[in-house]
Amino acid sequence: MKTWGGLNNGKENSDSVRIVFDSPKSGNARYLKEQFKLNNLPSNCYAASNNEAVLEYVEKNKNAIGIISSGLIADSDDSLSQSFVNRVNVLGISAKNDPQGLKGFVQPYQEYITDGSYPFKRDIYIVNCEIGTRLGTGFSSFVAGDKGQRIILKSGLLPAVMPVRFIEVSNEF
Repeated sequence: MKTWGGLNNGKENSDSVRIVFDSPKSGNARYLKEQFKLNNLPSNCYAASNNEAVLEYVEKNKNAIGIISSGLIADSDDSLSQSFVNRVNVLGISAKNDPQGLKGFVQPYQEYITDGSYPFKRDIYIVNCEIGTRLGTGFSSFVAGDKGQRIILKSGLLPAVMPVRFIEVSNEF
């Protein structure tokens, strides 16, 4: 759909939808082309110079949808991430075809990625092709270990193994 009327169940709105990426060769653009089986991005897709430029464009253009990685908005302790979230609305998407209601529309948060509700997700693999134990083996061991998985969790991504934290509560003083 190239107009909001087409997305809004036929309601009259001839304003065109503008989709903005950080780069035409970014992983997000490639992923969407693969998911929707497109050879080229449609004419209503534009490339900005970086993620900040995407957010600035979306802020200034009411008909724009910006495509950025969820890691940019996931860290609740990062002031830059929170300024992104405060400046624009995070759009919920659905794998279901339910144009009549909001049921099933989810945002790119860890819970929805975990349970499979959020449809746009990618797996990340570490492929180690070195012979013997070297730097690559050490790096992949670190990433697969507790500290590495905590870094992935803090980045807003979903770790392969969820870090566990044991807390002992006592009423003794």
